[in-house]
Parts: sequence; structure tokens; C-alpha cells
Amino acid sequence: MRLAWICPISSRTGVGSYAQSVLRALVRRKGLEVTVLHPPCPPQDRLEMPCPTLPLSDALVSSDLPALFDLMLYHLGNNDRHHGLILRALMAHPGPVVLHDHVYQHMLAGLHHDGTAPAPGFGALIHAVSGSSGFDYLASSGALRPSTAVSYIPWESNWAAQVPLSDVLARLATGVITHSEFAAHAIGDLYPGSSTTLFMPRPDIPVDPPERAPGPNARLRLAATGHIGPTKGLDLLVEAVALAPDLADRLHVTIAGHAGEASYMQALESRIAAADMQDSFRILPDPNIAAFRAVMQEADLFLNLRRPNTEGASLSLAEQMASGRPVIVQNSGCFAEMPAKCGWHLPAGATPSDLADTLRDILRDPRVITKRGQAAARYMTGRSATEYADKLATFLCAGQTRLARRADVIRARVITPDPQDSEWHSSYCQVRGLMSGILAGRGLLPPDLWAYPNEDIGRYVALNLLNTPVSDPASLSRALQQGGPLQAVSRLGLLRQLLARASAQSGDTQQHISDLALPVTDIALWTVLLCLPAETALPMALQALGQRPNPEAQIQLTKLALRNGVGATLLTYLDGRGDPLMSRPEMAGLYRLLGAPEDAVLTRLPPLAPDSDLVRIAACPEDQALHLTGFHPPEASGIWTATPRATIRALIAPDHPATLLTGTASLLDAALATAAQTVTVETTEETTGRSARWSDTRAQGTNPSFDWALDLPRFSGPLRIDLSLPACHTPRALGASEDPRALGLMLRSLRLESAPARLEAAE
Repeated sequence: MRLAWICPISSRTGVGSYAQSVLRALVRRKGLEVTVLHPPCPPQDRLEMPCPTLPLSDALVSSDLPALFDLMLYHLGNNDRHHGLILRALMAHPGPVVLHDHVYQHMLAGLHHDGTAPAPGFGALIHAVSGSSGFDYLASSGALRPSTAVSYIPWESNWAAQVPLSDVLARLATGVITHSEFAAHAIGDLYPGSSTTLFMPRPDIPVDPPERAPGPNARLRLAATGHIGPTKGLDLLVEAVALAPDLADRLHVTIAGHAGEASYMQALESRIAAADMQDSFRILPDPNIAAFRAVMQEADLFLNLRRPNTEGASLSLAEQMASGRPVIVQNSGCFAEMPAKCGWHLPAGATPSDLADTLRDILRDPRVITKRGQAAARYMTGRSATEYADKLATFLCAGQTRLARRADVIRARVITPDPQDSEWHSSYCQVRGLMSGILAGRGLLPPDLWAYPNEDIGRYVALNLLNTPVSDPASLSRALQQGGPLQAVSRLGLLRQLLARASAQSGDTQQHISDLALPVTDIALWTVLLCLPAETALPMALQALGQRPNPEAQIQLTKLALRNGVGATLLTYLDGRGDPLMSRPEMAGLYRLLGAPEDAVLTRLPPLAPDSDLVRIAACPEDQALHLTGFHPPEASGIWTATPRATIRALIAPDHPATLLTGTASLLDAALATAAQTVTVETTEETTGRSARWSDTRAQGTNPSFDWALDLPRFSGPLRIDLSLPACHTPRALGASEDPRALGLMLRSLRLESAPARLEAAE
């Protein structure tokens, strides 16, 4: 068998060390020809492999790689730098996968977020997998914003372990190899591909057994090895010793491994210094091989706390146990599978006092260290790289025909696979379609997006697709949806192209919007744009108008927009240039929208015929005669209020003052069935403060429909109509329907009657 072994070969990842160990045994098998395909690796980090190697590249991934091999075995870990290119190769040429981790959020997020660019694809994936609650949690990290200020709290919380994404990646493979029952369970019993669970093999040359058996009064040498970061429980260890001075004199702790972020390293050192524990703690960042082995050799026992557990299995745990030393772990994930006789299990969510109590128990009788260390060494005896290689080769050879057949189906683009592969093929196509769309920047809209409340839609669109938070997501959503879902999707595409153009980035289709489509005159799109923060809206607005000021000028304009507003800044800029753009007839609506104050945006209501309905006028997105706040998008039957208080503003001509307001509305039937509701309609002449009010209480279980007639004492100028009720309700929560929106009352009809113009007396 010609086997392509696709994995990193860097010494900075445990997968590289694992591969080096296993391949030494695997290449000795007859009939097996192995070639390692690896992502580019700096020479100083490169591990020597016992077989030919070939660096991966985009060009190689795009070639007909499967023609060179009988089977392609992929190794995926949770790091985009080491495994991102491997994932792309898997997407292009499916094969069996060894899943080395449990959580893959870091890798997939890293493929979309480089610290400066946003991550819309990853946000869409999280929404697809875990719904709006998962997306909300992700959004709080700042990972969806174009900023270097990203908090990695999501990756270091239990939420990451609850949304691991390993099951998603498994369905891109023809088969899966895991290293623990915990990891296998995460893939799910319904996984349709071939699968097997092996173990994490011990190193070829383990650390020598301990040179001493600690006595009753010995100062114990505790080591924590591996990547030095916030998920390793090091803070817990430092706090445990700091809070228990009796432990500091009985322990000598060494923390050794690849250095984490500088800020974390500094914080760890500062906490040790603040507690005056420099004599008890030693930190060795990035030790060489000799120094690292010396730490392992000197240790009496190890600490290996993953909080949360993101690994499918732990190479460091296998290494520590094989050395004949016991380990303190957390009783969760793959670490819970360590036999109790080989160390100590702290409860999930353990506190510093829990760890301190465990350490005290060990210090009372250090002889238990030798006993449990010997048990750990015996447990790992049969878990050698040779035994692992034999089991892996058996799985691959036994399933070669099936695994290759599935890969050939995808390679040949067969629509109807072999019946025995139909379930796997269906699952593969579904996940690959999702992943390919996400990696390419497409497929970013959940299929049920428009069914969510306006607040949720606005936040999803703003954070995930326009890369910025907004203060009024509900208004953004209502403007975006003017004209229905198809219009909304069209506007989103145009907005993303404007954003890409303003950011000098290529758009989703790798093509910038044509100048022939400029200037943009869609009032609803401009309303969405003006909901964005000035620093985002101003550059996009300039592009929408076909304006391209030089970078220095744009910086100054953005500063002006932050102070004076986007609309006023744009109008001042065009006027200063003598640009006649806004004088065109088709730009009249936009000119009014960009103008200030707010009532200047409104078109005066003309004298209305008795059958003129403001609800129908509100359904026309190009008509600026009404300004609605707190409403859902208009429907055929009327407009639902979205908040307990909704407002309609209009501008009444002084020579045709309003004398009567009549309306028809309906409360949500399911809500009225549970409690009485009081509805209030109040109309205010904003220039004088004069108002007129109508109110009615609808008894529980009565007819939800009602109408009103409210006399107005000749109101003119800016007019505000407020519709109020105690609360809005969700039909889904009331069991009335699957509609998730918050609904108040359905405004079916609203009419203003105007007095005829008065004739001035002749002089």
C-alpha cells in the first residue's frame, strides 16, 4: 500500500512527535510504502522522519494527489498554523482522519481570523452547529470584529468543550481514528463512516524510572510540562500553594514547556513573586530537549490539569505515565480514563483548596507516589508505538477497499454512490457543502435567519456579516428587510461588497462591485448603512456614492463624521467639491435621508383622501412620509409592533392640519387569552407638546380586535403617534405557533383626516 501520511513535522506540536514515534514502527511493516506530506516547517523546528517527506502547498493540494497514493491518512489537531493546510487538503481529497483533539474551535477560528480581519465564516459555522445561543457567546469574544483586541475567553471556557466541532470534521472523512472513548463518544454513535478507537502511544524512549522514592520528610519535586498557557491549570496550582504556606516549604515546582502569550507568562511570574514563592517555583520557557528531559527525570510526580479539556487524548499524559511517575489530573474528558491507581483525579471545576488538600494527602505518605508511579508504568507497558502501528495498519488495510471506494466517489463526482455508502455520502455532502461555503466566504446566512426577532437578526448581520456592533440592531433589521427576504439578501450582498471595497479587500465573489452600479440609491440600504458606527459607515458611504478620496482625506472625513454625523459630513463634502450628485432627481430621497434634523427626512403628508391608509403608506420603502420605530417589517395584513411602545412620526402641512385619527388593530390572541391588556394611543404635536389620548382595557379571553377614533385639535408640523401596551409576547413561548418574534399588536389600519385649507380674507 502506498500511504500518504499527512501531518505536521514541527517539534512545536505533539502531533509531530507522535508521528515520528509511530512512523519508526510503521515503516518496518512489509508491503507498506509511506510518504509524509507536511505543511511548511522552519528548519530549526523540523523533526526528522524515518521516511520520505514532501512539503504541502496550495498547488500540491490542487493537483491530482490521490493518483500517487492508494490511501491518504490525515492528522488533524486544533491549531490553524500546523493543521489549516491539512484541512484544505482533506476538503479536496477525502480520506481517513486521525482526530488528535476534541475541540477544534481554535483551528477553524484561526482560519478566519488573523487578528485584524473578521471571521464571518466561523461565526456562520457556530450558528449552524449550536444556534443563536452559541453565536451570542462567540460574539462576546470580539472574534467577529476587525480588531486585534480579541478575547480568547470562548476557547478557554467549558463552552468550547460543549461545541467541539470534532463531529463536523469527522464527517469530512472516509473514516475516523480516535485515541480515547471520550473522543469516540463525541463523534456520536450515528457516525456513518468507518471508525476505530486506539490509544495514545508512549514515547519510543521514555524517561528513566525515578532515581529515588520520596520519604516522609522529603521536599517533593512536582513538574507541570507542556504548553504554558491558561488552559493547563497552572493558575490553580499557584493559588493552591499561595493560599497554603505549609505547602510552599514541602514542594519544589517546575513549569516547563513552550512559552505561551507574553502577557500570561508575565502574569504567572508576577503572581509567584507577589506570594514570595520564587524558592518554590521555577519556570522554564522553551527548554531544549536536554533541559526538558532533565525536568522529567528529576520529577517525583506530575500535574496535568486541562481546564477545559480540549484534547481527544494527551501525549504529555502518556509520556508522564510511561516514565513511572503518577499524575494529578482533572476528572473530565480523556483524563478521566486514566486509572485511579495511576495518580489522582481532581473533581471537575476543582478549586485551589481542592488541589491543596490533595497535595497534603500525598505529603502525609509520600510512599504512595512510588506505588502509583509503578502502576502507571505497568499500564503504559503495552501501549507502545509498535503496538499502535500494528493496530493502525490493521484498520487501514482491512478497510482499504471501502475507504478508497468512498474517496473515489468524491473524486469522480459520482451523484449516486454504492448503496452501502449512501448514508456516509449523504452526510459527507451535507457537511462539505457547509464547510466549503464557509471557507470560501459564502453560505453565511442560516436558512431560518429571517424567522428570528429583529433584535437577533440585526445583531447577527451587524457582527457576523458587516463586522461591527450597532446600537440599534432592530432598526437595522427592519430596514434591511424592506421588500422581503430576497431584497434583504440582495442588500446584504451589496453591503458586503461595499465593505470589501472600503476595506480594500476582495469581496465574497472575488470581484468588486462595478462602477456601473453606483451611486446606490436604495433608501433602505442607506438606512442600514447609517445604523453602523461612523468609522464603518463613512468609508462604505463614500464607496456607495462612487467617491474615492485619498487615504488622508478619508481619515479626516471619518473624524468629522464621528463629530457631526455621517449624513452631514457627506453632504458637506460633496458641496465643498461642487459635486452636483445630490441634485439629480433620483437622489432626492437620499438627500432628504442624509439631511438633518430628523424631521427634514420626512416628506410632508399631502391632503389625504378619506380612504388613505397610513399602514399602506408605511409599506412603501421609498416613501419618506412616515418614520416607524418599534415595528416589524410590514406584512400583507398590516404591521406588528415589536416593542411595548411603538412610534409613528409624520409631518403635517400647516395648511391641512389633522383633526381625527382612526385605527383598527388586533392584540395577539394567545396573549389576551392569558391576561387582560390595556392599549393606549397617544398623539402629540411635537412643536407645541399638545396631545390627545385614547385608552381601552381588553378583558381576558375577549375579542382581540378593536378600533378607535381620536379627535385632534388641528395638529400640524411634526406629529408623533405612540401605540403602547404592557408587554410583547412570543407566539412560540405561548405555544400558539413557531413564530419566535416578540409581538404586541397588529396595526391593520390607521387614518388621519385633515381639515380643508382655510382661505385668507381679501384685504
